Amino acid sequence: MRKRKTLIILILAVLLSCWVIPAFAENNVKQANKPTIEIGLKKQKSSKNDKPNALPDTNTFQDVAENDGFILKADSETGHFIVINKETNAVLRSFPNPDGWEQKGTSSAWKAHLQSPFMFSYVEMNVRKDMVKESNLISQNGEVDFKKIDNGFQVTYNLPKVGFVIPIQVRLEKDFVETTVLSEDIVDVKQKDTKMNDPMARLVSLRLFPFLGAETSEKENGFILLPDGSGVLVDFKKNRSSTTNLYSERVYGEDIAFAANSNLSSSLPIRMPVFGIVAGDQATLGVIHKGESYSSIVSAPSQSMSQYNWATGEHLFRFKVFQPTNKKQTEGYFTYTEDIQRTKRVIRYYMIAKENPDYVDLAERYRQYLIENHGFERIKSDKKNLDLQLNILGGGTKNGFITDSFLSLTTTDQAKQIVQDLSKQGIKDMAITYIGWQNGGYGKYGGHFPVDRDLGGNSGMKSFVDYAHSEGMSVFLDASTYSFNNTGKDGFRQSRDGLRDLGSSIIEFKRSGMETTFVSPRFMKDVIFKDLERVKELGVDGYLYGSGIGAMLATDFNDRHFASRHEAKEIQQDIFDKTKEVLGDVRVTSGNLYALNNSSHIDQMDHDYSFGLFVDRVVPFEQIALHGLVGYSFDYGNMSGNVKESFLKGIEYGAYPSFLVTYEQSNKLLESRSMRSFYSTNFKDWEKEIAAQYQQFNDALRDVQSQFIIDHRMIADGVFETIYENGKRILVNYNKDPFTIDGIEIGAEDFVVLEGGE
Repeated sequence: MRKRKTLIILILAVLLSCWVIPAFAENNVKQANKPTIEIGLKKQKSSKNDKPNALPDTNTFQDVAENDGFILKADSETGHFIVINKETNAVLRSFPNPDGWEQKGTSSAWKAHLQSPFMFSYVEMNVRKDMVKESNLISQNGEVDFKKIDNGFQVTYNLPKVGFVIPIQVRLEKDFVETTVLSEDIVDVKQKDTKMNDPMARLVSLRLFPFLGAETSEKENGFILLPDGSGVLVDFKKNRSSTTNLYSERVYGEDIAFAANSNLSSSLPIRMPVFGIVAGDQATLGVIHKGESYSSIVSAPSQSMSQYNWATGEHLFRFKVFQPTNKKQTEGYFTYTEDIQRTKRVIRYYMIAKENPDYVDLAERYRQYLIENHGFERIKSDKKNLDLQLNILGGGTKNGFITDSFLSLTTTDQAKQIVQDLSKQGIKDMAITYIGWQNGGYGKYGGHFPVDRDLGGNSGMKSFVDYAHSEGMSVFLDASTYSFNNTGKDGFRQSRDGLRDLGSSIIEFKRSGMETTFVSPRFMKDVIFKDLERVKELGVDGYLYGSGIGAMLATDFNDRHFASRHEAKEIQQDIFDKTKEVLGDVRVTSGNLYALNNSSHIDQMDHDYSFGLFVDRVVPFEQIALHGLVGYSFDYGNMSGNVKESFLKGIEYGAYPSFLVTYEQSNKLLESRSMRSFYSTNFKDWEKEIAAQYQQFNDALRDVQSQFIIDHRMIADGVFETIYENGKRILVNYNKDPFTIDGIEIGAEDFVVLEGGE
């Protein structure tokens, strides 16, 4: 019986093998012979190496461009590329370093992201208008149309599942590779399919080659550079805690015109659209060259979703908004804007060939970029001393029980007395900015002229300016106040001339307890242009802009004054150009990149960071890039939480000394809600400290005003060194104990200056 069962099993096995094996073999032959090219389109494969989840094999890449220093090779099946340095043989990849691919801990979804030449987010308008989905070329089984062009190649990505067509270009230039999204030719409206319901997928954002230059932390010899504050580094670390968080911040800050951004980021706005990765001897600087107004910078270290450290620019095409359904706007729903933003998008990746590159090398290359592409020029000045940045607070509103009145803090005559007293202290060089000078003073927005009569009126201001000029000093008027209106002056009508969000609501906010309205950029521009001739009569040297002029960008959905975010940037640039033309000079407070090339000075420049995720080190990236091109100062020396630390930071970073003062006692500020953010401003309380700090700043930095910073490093914990072109070295010790290096002692919370050659 047992033999019979065994025989039956053997017979069945033979019959089964005769049927299954040929069928399996036939199926394999069919798959192997199936063509991958369909009328010029190539279907994306999971791997070119016949290995599941593998990165591209660069041995199959074809040459597409070459110059004196580099060779560009590309993969026609994916659009991935590599750039080879002909001198060093260093390779920049548009995908992660394959050496770390086998490390475990990355989900299959993120492996697909890492392999793909791009990631994108989209929303299905017929399904969930407020829910964004994320995908990539591989997950979408997309198709690729590849062709060579001058100095590079063009790829058109076709994503049939969602109906998107995304064309891009990659070009090799002298020392950088440039990626361009051809936004005008993007298709994201799927042709209706009668067989199935169209979810109306719409493109929200795109990260093109997001893992370009990405490296693991296996060697712990690199970092990510992010433009948070003055600049921060995220070091490669093997044992970094796992997280699912990303760094994601909008270039030039959030757009307040979108109700979905009611919970605005608490991080410092990104002032410069730049990022970088350094790994070993390979350094790459990413610069968002065009379309930065509609971009974010996104990054994550290893152990945050994947084993790689990476940073990229994200192109934004649609934006989340709140659509109210009642007049009070208390009810409604979130959705995404219908129209796609089609401004051109370009990111450049500069390849820095140097042994042991650092953040200074990235900053120096960015400086060169600013000179070559944004019209920056080296400071031309024969001044032998630094200018003390003296900010004088004129006056504001004194809050009364029934009516308000003007609270005078520093008249023009009193301002003259302050300047004379500082001159007696040995300070002969000053750049003076008058704040709260306008009619009604600080906190009153709209109707700037005439200068408030309680301060001395137009004649008093003209007399003060003439005096300052006779002493070789310059005078600027604070003009950040044009961004708002709460008086109805200048012909401003809130319902007609206020900045509106997408839901057509006027954007208001409370400032010092007062309802204030953001002014439409086009209306603001007209008012400023009219006022420039009036301010010219006062003889001042220029305006100091800030807030909505040079430091903030907002779309305006006011039908009468409509301006896209990009157009708002152009309006602000026009204001800077015209002001410089009429008055001769212009300055900016906490300025964005587009406002800096016309500015002679940046007031209140960021010198710290947002205390956010991942950050390991704060570095003066922005200061290294700008020193010698434009002057800058930090917090008012008498307004910072730690006076000594702020002073040392200014010395280390090459800033100008800055103070805000009033002639009247500081306690008078309490009589005004609009000025309670100021404190300890009485000039007499600070006179000697101002003179002492100025003298130290001047002795240390007066001969490097137009010098580039060529090196900066941390010598020890809390001890830093800055080196200038002329060889000057400045060593700063933040510690409460002295520090000695090479026989040089740096006192506790002190600094040492070493002239060139020492």
